[in-house]
Formats: sequence, C-alpha cells, structure tokens
Amino acid sequence: MLRSSIVLYVASCLEFSASFLSAQPARATIREYQRVFPTYPFSDPNPIPVVGRIYPYFRFDGFTHRAERREWKVVELENQYLRVMILPEIGGKIWNAIDKRSNRSFIYFNHTVKFRDVAMRGPWTSGGIEPNYGIIGHTPNVATPVDYITRVNADGSVSCIIGTLDLLTRTSWRLQIRLGRDDAMFSTTSFWYNASPLEQPYYTWMNVGIKVAGNLQFVFPGTSHVGHAGEHGPWPIDSLGRDISWYDNNNFESYKSYHVVGTETDFFAGYWHDDDFGMVHYAARDEKLGKKIWIWGLSRQGMIWEKLLTDSDGQYAEIQSGRLFNQSLEASTFTPFKHRGFAPHVADTWTEYWYPVAKTKGIVAASPVGALNVVPHGDSVVVSFSPTQSISDTLRLTTGARTLYRALVRRRPLELFTATIPLHGIATDSIRVTLGDHLLEYVAAPGAGSLARPLDSPPDFDWHSAYGRYLQGKEWLRQREYSKAAESLDSALAREPYLVPALTDRAQLSIRAGEYDTARRLTMSALSVDTYDPWANYYYGLANRRLGRLADAKDGFDVAASTPEMRGAAWTELARLALAEGRPSAAYDYAEKALGAEPRSLDALAVEVVVARHRGDRAAHTRLLDRLERIDPLSHQARLERLFDRGDSALSTLQRGIRAELPEQVLFELAAWYQDVGDVSVAKAVLAAAGEHPVALYWRASLPGASDARVLIERANRLSPRFVFPFRTEMVPVLQAAARAASHWTPRYYLALTLWSLGRTREADSLLSALGDGPEFAPFYAARAALPGRSAIQVRRDLERAAALDAAEWRYGKLLVERALLSGDTSYALDVARRYHARFPANGILDLTFVKALVAGARFGEADSALARLEVLPQEGASEAHGLYREAKLMLALDAMAARRWKIAQTLVAEARDWPERLGEGKPYEADVDERLEDWLLASILERSGRREEAARIQTRLEEWSNSRLTGVEGRVLAALRRSGS
Repeated sequence: MLRSSIVLYVASCLEFSASFLSAQPARATIREYQRVFPTYPFSDPNPIPVVGRIYPYFRFDGFTHRAERREWKVVELENQYLRVMILPEIGGKIWNAIDKRSNRSFIYFNHTVKFRDVAMRGPWTSGGIEPNYGIIGHTPNVATPVDYITRVNADGSVSCIIGTLDLLTRTSWRLQIRLGRDDAMFSTTSFWYNASPLEQPYYTWMNVGIKVAGNLQFVFPGTSHVGHAGEHGPWPIDSLGRDISWYDNNNFESYKSYHVVGTETDFFAGYWHDDDFGMVHYAARDEKLGKKIWIWGLSRQGMIWEKLLTDSDGQYAEIQSGRLFNQSLEASTFTPFKHRGFAPHVADTWTEYWYPVAKTKGIVAASPVGALNVVPHGDSVVVSFSPTQSISDTLRLTTGARTLYRALVRRRPLELFTATIPLHGIATDSIRVTLGDHLLEYVAAPGAGSLARPLDSPPDFDWHSAYGRYLQGKEWLRQREYSKAAESLDSALAREPYLVPALTDRAQLSIRAGEYDTARRLTMSALSVDTYDPWANYYYGLANRRLGRLADAKDGFDVAASTPEMRGAAWTELARLALAEGRPSAAYDYAEKALGAEPRSLDALAVEVVVARHRGDRAAHTRLLDRLERIDPLSHQARLERLFDRGDSALSTLQRGIRAELPEQVLFELAAWYQDVGDVSVAKAVLAAAGEHPVALYWRASLPGASDARVLIERANRLSPRFVFPFRTEMVPVLQAAARAASHWTPRYYLALTLWSLGRTREADSLLSALGDGPEFAPFYAARAALPGRSAIQVRRDLERAAALDAAEWRYGKLLVERALLSGDTSYALDVARRYHARFPANGILDLTFVKALVAGARFGEADSALARLEVLPQEGASEAHGLYREAKLMLALDAMAARRWKIAQTLVAEARDWPERLGEGKPYEADVDERLEDWLLASILERSGRREEAARIQTRLEEWSNSRLTGVEGRVLAALRRSGS
C-alpha cells in the first residue's frame, strides 16, 4: 500500500505539472450584448386597482400561442471553464450556465422565452436560476427588468449584481453573481435589507431548473421530506419501498414538493447517470436550511407543461434552496414549520455555490472545493473527485483510527481524480474519506449526520387558547394577511387581555395602518405588564414619534436599545429622529451605535452620509458613500447623494438611472426617507425627478414651504389616474391635504385606495361612496365594486357604469358575469357573457367565462360546442376548463337518456372521461382520477337499455358512493339523474 501511494503521488505530480505548463493564463471576462430568443410575450396589464395581497402591483393577463423574435439584453460571465448567462430584463434570472469542457448546460437552458401565467403577477418562464425574495414564490419581479451593474473585481473575478425594491415588503434585495478567474464554479451572494421600521414577511428561495432526461437522481441527503402544509414522510425510500430520489420513480400521484430534512448537510445535487454528468449546489447549512425538489408530475397532468413552457428543451424539474426548511402554506401553522419575520432595519446576507460535475458516476459529498463519489466495487471502493479549483492536498481513506489509503491530489479545476482502493475485508459502511483539513468529508456509516428535530406539533396543544390564537395571528401577519392577523390577535386578546406578544403585534398592525393612537394604547397596556419588553418599547417609540410625542418616543427607543434583539433598530430610529430634530451630532452617534449592532445597516449609514453633507465635510461624505456602495452596489441613495455636487439638472437624471420596472416607486421610497429625517429640500428634489406623476405632485404640494401647492395639486388632478396605485402610510396626510385643498375627485380616490390597502376599509368605503357617479374613470367603479360588504345591486350598478365608460375593456364584462353567477342571476350573466364573447372573439379568458355562464344557464349543447373550439393557455381558469367540459358532456348524456337515445348517451359518458389537453390540463394517473360518476351513469344507461347484469355489477360497487352527500359536478348531475326518475 505504501508503494502504491508513492507511485500515485509521483504520477499526480507529473500530471499536475504538465497540465499547469499547458494551461492558458487564467482570466475572467464580462460582456453585455443583445441576443434574439423566440419569445411568447405577455401583455395587457390590469388597470383596475385590486387591493389585496399583491397590491400595489398589477397583473398581466395577455398571453399568446405565437412566438416572435425578440432581442433581450444578456450579461455574460466567462472564464476558461464556465460561461454564465444572465437576463436582467427577465427578473435578472441566471438563464444558463455551461461547462465549456463538455459544452453542457448544468442548469436547464430554455432556448425559448415562453411566458405563461404562473407567477404572482402572471408571467413567468421556466429554467435557469430564479431568485425570490418577499412573501411567496415567483415574486413580482420574476418577469420584469431589475437594476443591475457589472464589474471586474480586484482579484480578477467578474460580477453582475442584480436587484430591486420589493413593494410588498418595502425591502431591497441584491444578488451578486460572481465568477472567479480560475474557478469551475460560480457563486451567488444575496443581500436583503429591511429598510422599513416594521417586521416584514420573510420568504426567500432560489429556484433552479434542471432537465429530467438522462436517468436523473436527486442527491439530497436526508431522512424525511416535508410538504408545504408541514406533512412529512420518509426519504429517500418512501412508505411503499420506492426510492423517490430517482426522478423516474415518481410516476405516481400528482405534482411533488419534497422539502428534504433530517441530515446535517451543506449540499444537494442532481446527477444524470446516463450522461455521467451532474450539478452541485453548496451553501453553509446555517445560511441555507431549505432543500427542495419540485416535480411537475410524470402523468400527462404534469407533462403537459413541457410544451406549455418550452418549444424544444424537454421537461424539467426544480431543485431549490431556502432559508427555512419548507415553503409553508396556511396549514403549516399547526405544525412546527411556521413562517418567519424579517426584523426592522436588519440586513441578511448569504452565499451559495453552483458547479458542474462529470465522470464521477454519482455524488456522495460536495463542498466548495469539489464533488466526491465513493462506489463499492467488490472488496474495493472506487473514489472519484472532481475539483472546482486548483487543488494540492491529501486525500485519506480511514476506518476508525486506521488509515487505509492516502494520496496527494494535485488537480486543476474539473480534472478528475480517481482511485480504486482495496478494503481487505473492511466493511464499506465503516470508512471515512477526507480531503485536506476537512475541505471535503464523507462518512459511509448509516445514519451519519442524522438529526432528531421534531416533525410534529404536540397533539394536545390547544390552538383555541390565547397563545394558540396569538400564534395563528403571528402566522397571518408573516404572510401579509393583515385582516386575518388582526382577527386572530383580537381573538387571543379576548381570551387573555394582557398577553404581551399579542398586544405588541396588534400594535404593529395599527402602526402599519397609520392608527397611531390605537398602537400607543396597546403598547402602554403591554408595558404595564412588562416595562422592559423590547418589542413593546420599540413600537411604543414608533407610535409616539408619529403622534409627535417625541419625549415618549425616545423613552421607548431608549429602553428597546437596552436589549440585544432590538438595539440596532432602536438606535437607527433614534438616529433618524435626532436628524429630523436638527441634532446632527446625536444622529451620528446613534448611527454609529446602530452600525455596531448591525454593521450593514443601510439606514444608519445613510444618516451618517447626510450628517457629513450637512457639515460640508466632502471627504467624509465621499468615504461614507464608498462604504455604502460596498454594501449596496446598486444604491440609488448613494447615486443621489453624489449628484448633489452637480446641481439640479443632474438630479433630473435620477429616474433615468433606475433600470427596474416602476422607477418612480424607487424615488418615492427615497423621498419618504428624506422627509422622515427632516431633509425636506432633498425630498422635494427627488419628487421633482419623478416628473409628472400625480403622487409626486401631491407630495410636493404637501411639503413645508411649497408656495406653488395649489398649482401642483391642479396639475395632479388633470393627470390620468390609470395605473396610479398609492399604498404608503406616508401618503395618508399628503392626500388628506390635497383633498382639503380642492374639490376634485382624484385625491379622494387615491386616499381611499391608500386607506383600503392599509386595512381601513370603512374609511375607504365612505370616501368612494361619497364620490357617487361623478368620476369619468371606469377603473374607479370596478374598484369600488370590489369593496367588502357592498350589496349585489351596488356592485352591478358600479360594474355597468365602468362598462359604459370603457367599452374597449373586456374585464368589466367578466366581472359582471362572475358577480351575477355568484348572486344566482344566470339569465343576466349569460346575456352579458354572450355580448362580451361576441365583442372580444379572440379573448381566451372571456371564452371560458362564456362557457361558465352557458353551463350555469343549463345551455349544455351550446357549451359543448364552445368548448370544442376552445384552446386554453395555463392562465386564469385553466384548471376549471376540464370540469366544465365534463359537466357539459354528462348533462348532455342525461338529456340523451331522457330521450332514450342510449348509444348517444353512452358515447357522451365516454367522452366525459377524456382530458382534451387544449383545455389546459393533462390527465392524472388512472388511480388518481375519480370516474365513479361516469360509472354510475353508464350503469343507469345499461340498466335502462336492458343490459341489467352489466349494470348490476357496476351499481353494487357504487351503491355506497351514490348514497353519500355529493357536491359540485357530481352533486348536480346525480340530482338531475334522480329527478329523471332513475
């Protein structure tokens, strides 16, 4: 063995030297260019303000079957090993990553940009690596442009940094995509900052598409998988003995979401065994806990999405990394797997690594230095190692304290090392393989790294107790479901009026709504129980500051700052308050303390920048801006501060430097910040840079010293309200002032939208109702119709008014039909649906709405004919088209039975079992399809046509089912069948 080790050592030295001498000089490059992709574009943004979970964003509803050739901006990072392609105009998605040695993509490369209605706002594309930050997956920015810069770093690496402002949480995220000059991997470093003074929802996952062809194995070390609702099962061998870590073994049931847990591990991977090729994701476990596999499903139910999302690249799956163990849904509240909050004025950052692997026959361990595989081979093991960087270190194979093998591994990136090592009777599961000082480690023992974390909540936990209700409220709050959060928290306080965490979170909701007196009362109640509670003191400070009770505000922040969990946020708020009061030295001191607690606090650093500018200290101003841009290279605040030296004309370019969608919202966020710290002149300049936008003009009119306030308000009133969706708490006093200054309807409309978005629906209703039928703006009436609590008559009147004002907008017809169906007026619904169907013959959404009205109106023959011409894209209504098709066929079968046309009835029942894929839904596996209704009807047909023995066999099997209480299609069809006397 010693002789073998010496031979291997000498051979590896010679091999390394030869490859080193022949290697080209290491360098990395970055370039931008335009590339044409076949593109199925999206269009038709919804002009109606839909106040809800994604407001102030709007949806896009226009999708197409036809591709066009479109140029997209590409940022490409490249070195001698990898090529990485980024599309900043499509959410900054990492569109492709290629192993240049083999010319293989190690993430799914979609050669077609095929937008489909999948995301929060509609459009989404498959493939690549998709960053998500905010409240749920496929966030508002996945299909629209983001900010980005490119740079060559001092160490020879290259980076593209993407990012944007998320309006739902008022947080900013950045992602640095970096390729080293001599690495066969690239990294993504996230920076996410909560600039708001309130806790925000915390959701962040990286979704990575990988192809499924090639005998794909998901290499996810773990012992269990958890679902979205917190349910769990064994991994990788399921309860039926199937190894579901292999893609092909998932040929059962529907879509799959496996959040793999139970083992202490830092990596996951995918390996295509037919290609002897794979990819690895690595992140330190304390930075990325979540490891998820998403599979569309191997039946036609899932495989239909192959053609829906690409033209030529085949089906894909997703492997995802997250900060939490699972992507929680509502039911997950009642399990250990809850949501998390993002604390105020806190920055979060983490790094992930991505790289290809080849010729290792699989993967058992991985780290930033490379991937390892260990395969038993008789009385030996074959050890294969694929490095991501130049390596010169010792690989050891040990059992207990005994070393069985050691060799110096000297390789360049992607140069495979392999060795066949005799075990001499040693059991395979007793070995350990290490590289260097734990650069990479594999332990073969069964259960190595297994964890004991509980997967179930206590069965006797009382969810109806005060604490149980509080937990439910906290969960709703962290999902941005604020009205539900308030209901649960109020329920908790009804049971226990002095439950301090419920009081503080209820106060947080009141601050979010701009109801500061209520927040102050709630926090004072909490402080009467515990004067040192950190969150109660912090929210007490916020509420009092907004009420102008500055001594009490400082008192709250001072006490909150004495606690480790809140001191960074409290010192930041004290710094902002001191700056607003004109105490720059105190502001600077508080900001320094805040930076000590949270070194990446953009707010605290920005306070120091403003202090330096006010003092005229140019050197400090420049130094601090450099520091700010090192933390946030996309900082628009830093760019704004640098523009001051160049005068007002330079400030007018501020908006043009924002590449992301909705650039005015970035300016409004900046204006809110500067106004809050008392720098009114800067806020005014920022709002002027926003140009002729109603919000900017109203805001400018409300600033102290605005001599032209009336002129600004009149200009704002003349502007179109189309796609103006105000939502910030800061806008409430601005719009109240504008409403007092003029009788025009628009500031009242904007104020109502703002209050509505803050949960103050009664005030919003009062404002909108008072405007009557005055506004000549159709979306106003559609919005008012959606207010909770309005009668069916009020809703119809408003929607008809909207339709009369804008005959070119199809959505008003759809809304009229849906509300009429909801109230049971099928005749009116069908009349409206027919008219809009004729007026908009190419609108697939209206086509489906027309079919719904036909089915509801018992016009089954006409519905069947309309369905025969229908082609549904995966968008709104796609999942219900098959249900309408089935109901129409079965009801027509009943008509045929009533006419004793048995063959036609039998044919219609058979057709009801079909799943026409043009309706946007593929058929699940037979075991997952419930066709008992079709069987029952067939039995009835057979019996009534004289084939009683065949009928009896079916009826016996179905008797219990038919006697049960059924709803939906089954209930309606069986009720009709029974009415017919069968």
